[in-house]
This record gives sequence, C-alpha cells and structure tokens, in this order.
Amino acid sequence: MSENKKNFNINEKNTDKKNIDEEEKRKERIYEIEKKLGRHNENEKKNRKRNNKLIKYFALATNMVYTLSVPVLLMLGFYMLLKKFLFKTDQPIVLVIFLVIGAVSGYWSLIKQINNIK
Repeated sequence: MSENKKNFNINEKNTDKKNIDEEEKRKERIYEIEKKLGRHNENEKKNRKRNNKLIKYFALATNMVYTLSVPVLLMLGFYMLLKKFLFKTDQPIVLVIFLVIGAVSGYWSLIKQINNIK
C-alpha cells in the first residue's frame, strides 16, 4: 500500500508540474500574440509618455506667451484709438508708458498664473 501512495504522490506531482508548464506556455503564447498586436510595446509606451510631456510643456509655454503679449497688444490698441480720436499729433511718451503698463500687467498675470499651477 505504501508503494501505491508513493506512486500516486509522484503521479500527482508530475501532473501538477505538467499543468504549470502548460499554463506557462499558454501565457507565453498569449503574450507573444498580444505583442504582435502591439499591446506590449515598451518603446511605444515610453514615446507616448515623452510626447505627452512635450505637449504639456508646449501648451504651457504657448499659454505664457499669450499671457505676456495680450496686455501689451491691448495697450497698443488703446493708444491707437486715443491717437485717432483724441491726440492731434503722435505722443511717443504715451506710447512708451502704455507699452510698459501692458508689459507689467502681463508679467503680473503670469506670476499669478504660475503661483496657481503648483
């Protein structure tokens, strides 16, 4: 009887080992198929992550350019309106003052925006 138990245990271990081997082979085959389909492409994941960072920083930089330039352009437009309807001649000192005010307000807006990003 003890020999039967030993044989049974050995057969049971072999069966378990075969099942594990078959399961590993099945998983490897599935992985290879998915890799061919492009689901496990590590390089593409890295590229996608890098591109997402690049797009994020590009959008942030573009936003900063708009934040700095729009107040200056608004002040320039305001000067042009005043020149057309109020001033008889060109007033370069007023233009310089308006441009400086536009630049300062643009930088102030940018500083507030950067402090809110955190």
